[in-house]
Amino acid sequence: MLKIVTDAEVCCGCRTCELVCSFHHEGVFSPEVSSIKIFRDYQAGKIVLSIDSTCDSCKGEALPLCLKYCLYGALKEVR
Repeated sequence: MLKIVTDAEVCCGCRTCELVCSFHHEGVFSPEVSSIKIFRDYQAGKIVLSIDSTCDSCKGEALPLCLKYCLYGALKEVR
């Protein structure tokens, strides 16, 4: 199975990954039901990406949608 790794250093926090993930799972654009979460730590000036156990690597898709639509390369695949 494909593993997705995150690179918060290049993430801009656009949250596109959350939206495409939620659409894959639930058919709606709702970050609340996404397997990937983006948190902004305004105090430290950092972005934290988290992928939970509900991630199925977009079963049925050629490439996980979060990877496909991440414009900044913050998500990468490891086999």
